Amino acid sequence: METLSVRNPATGEVLRELAQTDSREIRSLYERASEVQKKWALVPVKERARKLLDLRETLINRIDDLSELISNENGKPRFEAMTNEIFASIELCTYFAAQGPKILRNESIPMGLMKHRSSYLNYWPLGVITVITPWNYPFLLPMGELVMGVLAGNAILFKPSEITPLIGIKIQELFEEAGFPKGLITTVIGDGKIGATLIEHKPAKVFFTGSVATGKKIMKAASDNLTPVNLELGGKDPMIVLADADLDFATSAALWGAFSNSGQICASIERIIVHESIAEEFKAGLQAKLATLRQGSSREGNNDLGAITFEKQKDVYESQIKQAKDRGAEFLSGGSFSADRCFLRPTIVAGKNIEELDIYNEETFGPVVAITTFKSVDEAVEKANRSKYGLLASVITRNISHGEAIAKRLEAGTVTINEVVYTAGLPETPWGGVKETGFGRKHSARGLYEFVNTRHIHKPKSSLFVFKSFWWFPYTPFQYATFRQFVEFYRNSWFLRIRAFPPWAWNLLHFLKREPRI
Repeated sequence: METLSVRNPATGEVLRELAQTDSREIRSLYERASEVQKKWALVPVKERARKLLDLRETLINRIDDLSELISNENGKPRFEAMTNEIFASIELCTYFAAQGPKILRNESIPMGLMKHRSSYLNYWPLGVITVITPWNYPFLLPMGELVMGVLAGNAILFKPSEITPLIGIKIQELFEEAGFPKGLITTVIGDGKIGATLIEHKPAKVFFTGSVATGKKIMKAASDNLTPVNLELGGKDPMIVLADADLDFATSAALWGAFSNSGQICASIERIIVHESIAEEFKAGLQAKLATLRQGSSREGNNDLGAITFEKQKDVYESQIKQAKDRGAEFLSGGSFSADRCFLRPTIVAGKNIEELDIYNEETFGPVVAITTFKSVDEAVEKANRSKYGLLASVITRNISHGEAIAKRLEAGTVTINEVVYTAGLPETPWGGVKETGFGRKHSARGLYEFVNTRHIHKPKSSLFVFKSFWWFPYTPFQYATFRQFVEFYRNSWFLRIRAFPPWAWNLLHFLKREPRI
């Protein structure tokens, strides 16, 4: 049996040796999950929602232990583990417990022509779904999809990243401790081969968060069985800083947006596009604030920047930084690893040719931000949109209306004005992207609808309105003539509509308007 060595990325310490799931077990795991799902789907949605409040209570009871586990396995500061992952998950439970039943109740459809009939949408579970999540937010990202998935009545085969599997196992334990049925969530441990096996076994839907390259492979594999997919992939997210921006505010926003979680966020600010009139002052301010941040192991709980979680990602940093240095880019800070290579020193890079380099155009997914300038708003928008990704964009300005007008021109799933990154954790708002960032949404009502089938039901308003429709067989010349006349009532001109009344209709109208006899 193959095993995984789970390590603390800040120290290299082996936390646990973990057996991988045998791929030959996947079919039986699906079958068991299917049996549990059929029973769970019969539980009223309000009762399923109330279980989320029990889960919320469990998270609160375990918050310190969970923060430590996330920090040890992922390498982020304990404060970020608590606020950005656990607290955000508590908010998810709170929102969907309250709003889930309302979102999933039958939705009436207003009828136009057929007033004697009614239509509504009815939502029902997909069945057994597969959720595959990454290592950068190993608690929040799966929690969002698992919360929505079970609320909608599904069972889930859940594969956490092989870099952070202990957190995945703990999540399943939390759901079971909160009283959810065993087998409703099944954690599968392994690398991409196990993920591929999960997809081969025809889940009702695949939810994947990760790289563009892997997302394309998943989509291709899923197409063999027409399995629907929801993909949240990469980002190279821009922040536009207008000339009127408050520089203290703008540099603080850029600092957190670029370097929280050591930049290991798909929504991280990786490109800053700043007006040329304030560029030098902005760069100096950002550089000064970055110098105050403490980078180191999260075990002591006194750091701002944690370790690099994924060893292979360091190759990306090294390649991009080398190219930038070879081509004469201006490094304002960072650009090198610590002696043990567990940390990349936070990096700000600029220069006249920065827009030609990989460090500006390709996803870095680390503590690196590239800065360029603009003269006009049109130029800023063009530069922001010049990317194959489209997840998040930000606009920093004192003029909110102007910022909103710019936001409507940016090609991104979310645009924040005078804020960065954090909407990824808001349960009320949809999260997802365009272009190669993928498709589908998480969170909000739009996100919850991703976890259900939609059934349209059409019926008479009353038994009094049950009669044979005029367009049924057999067809007659009278039917054709009547429908042909009826189409005339859709003309734009009221004069032509009135003229379309048949002679018998005019006679009837004249009869109804006659003066009463004395």
